[in-house]
Amino acid sequence: MNTLLKVIVRFHFLLIFIILETISLSLFISEDINKKNVVYSSANVVSGYFYNKINNWRSYFILAKENEDLRAENLKLKNDIQIIEKNKDNKSFQKSDSLQYPYIAAKVINNTVYKGKNYMTIDKGKLDGVDKDCGIIGNEGIVGVVAAVSNRYALVVSLLNERLALSAKIKKNNYFGTLKWNADDYRFAEFTEIPNHTNINIGDTVVSSGFSAIFPEGINLGVIYKVETSESNNFYDLKVKLSTDFKSIRNVYVIKNLQRKEQINLENLAEDEY
Repeated sequence: MNTLLKVIVRFHFLLIFIILETISLSLFISEDINKKNVVYSSANVVSGYFYNKINNWRSYFILAKENEDLRAENLKLKNDIQIIEKNKDNKSFQKSDSLQYPYIAAKVINNTVYKGKNYMTIDKGKLDGVDKDCGIIGNEGIVGVVAAVSNRYALVVSLLNERLALSAKIKKNNYFGTLKWNADDYRFAEFTEIPNHTNINIGDTVVSSGFSAIFPEGINLGVIYKVETSESNNFYDLKVKLSTDFKSIRNVYVIKNLQRKEQINLENLAEDEY
């Protein structure tokens, strides 16, 4: 269908010329003035219709191309910003050594939000550099973690999965805890392990803590929506409104920690030795 549309767009002037020439020929054959007026009117309607359709088709292809160009530019900017942030205090750095978390653009092609254990599928896999345990983020924040990969696709454990727990922190004071979905409303998650002597307000921003080998520090997770003090311990019961709308998520980025193996191996060694 796309091929047919492209052919029509490419040769639309020729098609309109043929149609109008056919109509003009009928004018010479007919000597009835009224019939000529009808034909002229019909010609205007037909040509207007085709011009409108052609403009719509042309706009469709142009917008699709512009959207892909914008995503590519956004991806480049994300990578460039990461390099600048990491090396802003280092005047003698090598660019090739500076990008710890490169981004890979992807699209969500399957997604669930109403199950206890929700997953999504993206259109990038091993051939694109995606590995198990890569992070997935969107324009608004963290989306999930890669659970399995094939050559061309990856299965993602969504943040809306009761088995997934993320290390998170309050952005303004760096107090960290665990963010986890409670299998209830896809818009909210629970944030635990924050001591109740901490100054917490509704609307405070919650971000990734950086205490994992998956996500860097400071990626959006949401904002504090509800604050309750637990009677059984010295910690808050916090409810977070997630920054990502999982019902409409389409474009995402795979975030890959190039130093993950080194970090994991060292931490495992420490656990074995001490």
